[in-house]
Amino acid sequence: MKGIVGASLGPVGASGLALVITLGLAATACSGDDPSTASTTTAHIDDNATSSTASTAPERPTSTTTTEFDPASAEGQVEAAYLRSWDVYAEAVYNLELDEEALAEVYAEDHLQTKLAEIERRVAQGDAALVNVEHDYTIQFTDDATAIVIDKYQNHQVLIDPRTKAPTEPDPDELVTDVITLKLISGSWKVSYIEELQ
Repeated sequence: MKGIVGASLGPVGASGLALVITLGLAATACSGDDPSTASTTTAHIDDNATSSTASTAPERPTSTTTTEFDPASAEGQVEAAYLRSWDVYAEAVYNLELDEEALAEVYAEDHLQTKLAEIERRVAQGDAALVNVEHDYTIQFTDDATAIVIDKYQNHQVLIDPRTKAPTEPDPDELVTDVITLKLISGSWKVSYIEELQ
């Protein structure tokens, strides 16, 4: 049976930009007062994706991203970096692999240490997860080297069995709002701080 994880969000904000993001990600995201972009995280899973054998486990659903911003624009670069951070995180928690180089490509400063510690803890405890979020975010700049992403996302991330990848808990289906700071470091945008709004 084919399953679809995720849902669609309609266009929001004055510009009505809609982003469709097909990712197997889980979430950190927030919402601003004047959202200008929206995106959807959808993972398509085959019949075989939930089956397992003694030697192999299903791979994480493939990620494909379609964005609204021009990739050459500052907004497009920030958007790509932000979504890439989700993808790297999702891969790490799904496979329980601490890839310090990959994490350092998308996270920086104290938040890099936070993510490294989280993945290390997950690996030690066997806390694998399937990341699946529906993004609804805006991008603002405070200066040429600092961007703020406000993402209000619907979180569907669940813990999974590290071997079979079957969910071990129900979908939380919760709304989370994050304020994410990205900094331009040595020519690359990286997530340096995340604050969840209550």
